[in-house]
Amino acid sequence: MFESARLTDTHTLEGFDCGKESLNTWLIAHARRADSSGVAHVYVWTPLGEQKVSAYFAICPTEVVRNDDGISGSMAGGYSRIPGYLIARLAIDTSLRGQGYGEQLLLDALGKAVAASEIGGGRLIVVDAIDDEAQSFYEHYHFTPVRNRERRLVMKVSTAAKALGQRWRE
Repeated sequence: MFESARLTDTHTLEGFDCGKESLNTWLIAHARRADSSGVAHVYVWTPLGEQKVSAYFAICPTEVVRNDDGISGSMAGGYSRIPGYLIARLAIDTSLRGQGYGEQLLLDALGKAVAASEIGGGRLIVVDAIDDEAQSFYEHYHFTPVRNRERRLVMKVSTAAKALGQRWRE
């Protein structure tokens, strides 16, 4: 069992290994600064009663430019600049792979993005997949690739809200 919380100075980051060096390095070298400066909010999973990070994700506001990214009209809602939230990082320790925790971590991140959009608006949830494996993961959960940016995928906030069982206006 894990608890999800905002990253603090008491969390232990060393020893985290998701199998992707850039994600490991970002957590250790940049996550605390990104969170404390307000660039992104970083959420970590730790085993109950422990401080060692087993998974994490970072989210921040973003804007998608319809023509630059190649977003469909229905996805854009008729807007040329579409506000949303970027799941900037999402990683789980290799020791937890194959147990369904990746899906749960994504649902946690989607829930935070939906909650943020209820306060500050936002139409899309955006991910920039780190590689083909990550892109396949997001596509499995109904993210749609954009036409003009490799490995960028989007989902409507309303789609995420419905998947999470929350009320949402279309």
